[in-house]
Order: sequence, then structure tokens, then C-alpha cells
Amino acid sequence: MRWSKRGAMVPTTLLDAASLHYSIKPICACGNSARFESHGLWWHFERRGWDDRLIEARLRFWCRICRSKDRQKVRPRALEVVPWQAGDIELPWPDERVWKRAMARVR
Repeated sequence: MRWSKRGAMVPTTLLDAASLHYSIKPICACGNSARFESHGLWWHFERRGWDDRLIEARLRFWCRICRSKDRQKVRPRALEVVPWQAGDIELPWPDERVWKRAMARVR
């Protein structure tokens, strides 16, 4: 996690975003985007052993609309960290014991 010039915490990993209750929004060059609730997204990455840094996580996403048109995976141009909102795509959360252990690592 890093700090902004105004003194606010800025998440740099999916776990940081989840601990601050943010969502992740991949944005494609075509303008398509989706919002993912970060707790389940972090757990998805953790179970697969993928790097959860936002810079690296961007390479695990691809645009479904561009995939259907161009028949190839198009990676998003950016991953934005946005406030959680009702209707965000939710993946299964980790077990409470696993989540508490991960939060202890953040502190």
C-alpha cells in the first residue's frame, strides 16, 4: 500500500483493495468495463497462486466483447480501484479463518 499526496491510502494489490473495501474496474480500449468486488477477486487469485499486484493482475483480465468480435483476448488498458457499489460482480469469498489470516498480514 502506498500513500497519496493528500495522505490517503492507495491500494497497490488486490488484498489492499479488499482490506479497504474497494472494487476493481478493468477498462478495455473499446470502452467496455466491469466492476469486481475485491474480496472474492483476491481469493480467486490466491487459490491459483497468481500475483495480486494490480500491475500484474491486469494481465489476467480480458474483454469479453472484444473476444467475441476479434476472436482474441484483449487485455484491459487499465485497472481502476473504485468504491464498492451494489451490483458489483461477486466471486466466492474465502473462509473466515483464511480471511483473518490475510488481514493479519496486511497490518
